[in-house]
Amino acid sequence: MRKMIRADLRRVLGKPSFYIINVLTLIAFTFFTKGQTASEMVASVKEYIHGIVLFSAGITAFMGIYSDEIKSGFVINLIGSGYSRRKVIIAKLIDAAILISSVFSVAYIICLIKNMTAGLGISPKQNLFLLIYFLYCLILGIGFFALASLVVFVFWSASFGMIILLFEIVLSKIILNAIQEKFTIPIFDISFEGLLNSSYAAFSAGNFGWQIIPAVLIYICGIVFLAVVLFKRRELYL
Repeated sequence: MRKMIRADLRRVLGKPSFYIINVLTLIAFTFFTKGQTASEMVASVKEYIHGIVLFSAGITAFMGIYSDEIKSGFVINLIGSGYSRRKVIIAKLIDAAILISSVFSVAYIICLIKNMTAGLGISPKQNLFLLIYFLYCLILGIGFFALASLVVFVFWSASFGMIILLFEIVLSKIILNAIQEKFTIPIFDISFEGLLNSSYAAFSAGNFGWQIIPAVLIYICGIVFLAVVLFKRRELYL
């Protein structure tokens, strides 16, 4: 599996598009995150990370990991040469985690530099909570990627997977919140993002955010397990 992951990462990191899109996003992050107070700066960073940076990192990782391999039949050749389908699915998720976390790491370093030079008195504790928020957003990105990957492996279509990923990042929160408010059904609260939000809020208040446990078990581990089961039943053809 390590060889597969290394090969995937070399291929993705060899694409100029991965750097161009994410570098432009990080430049925008550098100049557009601002505030008159420490709390405003932190809120601006959180909003940008949850939105634009997650979108950029997630989409470029997905395109690099799946688009070419689906078209070329590389995954089918891997399976034909003896790699298990379970290892292929898990390796792709690890690829995504590494790529997204690399973009987030650079963004966090930029954030620390901005916070130290902004003269807003942002405390070490605020920077620590920002780091934790980055980690929660990373988990969110991995969960979104897991569901999109499930669609890829079930329908064997990178396009369908991309549509699901875009929906998760851009629209799912808006739609689920609208349904929750209209019908008073806690559909967003029990969703993956809703559980992570509740967990982070509890942690920020000094409590253990237990909601992260069902979020990871159900929406990441459970979806990966389902992807393995369904992918094993699918016939693949070049």
